[in-house]
Amino acid sequence: MKHANDGQGEHFPVHIARILNNPHSEPSPRQMARLKTARAEAMRRFEQRAAENVSLQEKIWTWAQRHTLLLKRGSAALGFAVITGAGLMLVEGLMAESDAVDATVLSQDMPLDSLLEPHFSRVLHE
Repeated sequence: MKHANDGQGEHFPVHIARILNNPHSEPSPRQMARLKTARAEAMRRFEQRAAENVSLQEKIWTWAQRHTLLLKRGSAALGFAVITGAGLMLVEGLMAESDAVDATVLSQDMPLDSLLEPHFSRVLHE
């Protein structure tokens, strides 16, 4: 039976994947036989392909795919490091500013009542 989400030409693989992923439905003996046959055929094609010499174009293509992927991952890691560094610099700047305010407050001889005034922090920034 074809499922509504199956695309054109994807019926059999999607149907088999759905059966195998469903813990309550076991594949029928006919389906198991077809799976074993398909696996044996895939292994035969793989071994045949592995025995062939790889062309220079395929070697270059494989190399480019691997290194392009590494370049993408490296760029993502570098971007993450830059964002993290900028965040740390911002946090450090905010901490330094609060430390400066604390040092200013502690270095002056002010009565405790003046610290509780509503506009006290404005006077420190001026």
